[in-house]
Amino acid sequence: MSAGILPDAHSVSADDGSLPLSVLSDRGIVDELRGVHRRVAHLQARAADLINEAARRGIPVMEGFGSTAGWLMALTGEPAAVCRSRVQVARALRQMPETRQAFASGELPEPRVRLLAAAFESAPAVFARDELVLVEQARSLSARVFPLAVAHWRRLADPDGALADAERAFERRRLHVSATWGGMVRLDGDLDAESGAVVITALGSLAEPQALAPEDGRTPAQRRADALVEICRRHLDTSDRPRIGGERPHLMVTISAAELAGAGLADLDAGPVSLETVRRWACDAAVTALITGPDGRPLRAGRRSRVIPPSLRRALHQRDQYCSHPGCSVPARSCDAHHIHHWAHGGKTEAANLQLLCRRHHRMVHERSSRPQRE
Repeated sequence: MSAGILPDAHSVSADDGSLPLSVLSDRGIVDELRGVHRRVAHLQARAADLINEAARRGIPVMEGFGSTAGWLMALTGEPAAVCRSRVQVARALRQMPETRQAFASGELPEPRVRLLAAAFESAPAVFARDELVLVEQARSLSARVFPLAVAHWRRLADPDGALADAERAFERRRLHVSATWGGMVRLDGDLDAESGAVVITALGSLAEPQALAPEDGRTPAQRRADALVEICRRHLDTSDRPRIGGERPHLMVTISAAELAGAGLADLDAGPVSLETVRRWACDAAVTALITGPDGRPLRAGRRSRVIPPSLRRALHQRDQYCSHPGCSVPARSCDAHHIHHWAHGGKTEAANLQLLCRRHHRMVHERSSRPQRE
């Protein structure tokens, strides 16, 4: 093969003699993938044996490492958490003969072996008694049911330890939220069982309604993302949220009237948003007039006022009662008041120029208006 030319991914055959992908039948692909997973499990079991033997001979210490996990990190380049977990599993497998045999034969993947090893650590004597049953469950139960079965066994085998685990899970709760360089905001975290059930139920109440509108083309993940934003938005809309710096928390953007009527982007702490998005917010927001000097520094701020006064909003609620998009049943209290002809472009804030739209359909309307019109 000449330098710089990559092979076709569909015609490559492995060094182990497996057939090129292009000649495999559908069933052949399924069978070979299953075989690959079994071989991976067999190799991981072999790696566990090698880790144990290295520790028994004292190889990590002889090579100047303070722990087997540290030695494994240097050897493989894998993260500390991964190496610690593999050392712990390898150590537990010394006393788990049935699990080790199933692992070595490729019948159990590493994640299930890791769960069994954690069960062994919690109650070694009871695990030794029940290992055959647990390994059989590891072979046969689905990925959703097997962890539940192990958790149930744990509650029976070591109730005090299971309770301590629940307390430790609460202490390990965490949530990280950060803006990325790609203009997105990333969420990452773990919740204990109680907190997680609350969040799952709350998201499900908005993300998984009994009957979705036929035109709702969002994926389940997108519906959950929208549900989380809606829950946070409703919190910010309430009057009993705590004050910070003398004001209740709210989303704020500073922009001139000329910019609001134009095109382009506006900057938020989390990243840029389109001016069409800002106009959508401005349809139904609190506005403060800010007088600035020639250098752009604020000189005087006027009184904050709602674009849609309370009396007009009550009239809209009475008139529309729900989101005005056909087939949408989101109640008026959860809707925005949308300017059909935006006030930034001279539209009037009066009932004839307003309609109630839920957040999703309000976004759709503004996205549609921002798209270039075809000739």
